Amino acid sequence: MKKKLFILILSLSAAGLVNAQRITDADRRGFDDLKPIEIDVDGDGKADTIMPRTYQIKPPGVKKAKPSDVQNWIAFDLMTSKGRQIKTFFKYKYGTAETGGSYWVYALKSAGDFNNDKKTDLIFYSGDDTTEETIFLTNNNNGFSVDKKKSFFRELSKN
Repeated sequence: MKKKLFILILSLSAAGLVNAQRITDADRRGFDDLKPIEIDVDGDGKADTIMPRTYQIKPPGVKKAKPSDVQNWIAFDLMTSKGRQIKTFFKYKYGTAETGGSYWVYALKSAGDFNNDKKTDLIFYSGDDTTEETIFLTNNNNGFSVDKKKSFFRELSKN
């Protein structure tokens, strides 16, 4: 009986972790949607605030850059419920000004604790109708680092 209960609990927690790592349509937002994202990243039981912001980088020394040379970026700043700030804990280039962006949507959400260190990790997604990229961010208390083994890029098949 104890073994069955243990297996049931393990299955339910694994299912919750898999769902936490899944990006749904409800998670996706346009790059012009810069509303705060509320996630408890420091484990104190209170929501922390992640502020997305977009910006462009023009080539240095160029007075009038071509739109194809202007890079579009999104960055995320963290403010914990205790008042701790981490500026630009993650940034991502999502295209150029030439196409008005490149990727159409992004998402940033909790990935649960995918590396079993008892810290909330994050998952970042960006994509359009032809390609998508998913990046796993490991919480290291001083910020987040990209988990290159879990992150992936893929082209979507057109049927």
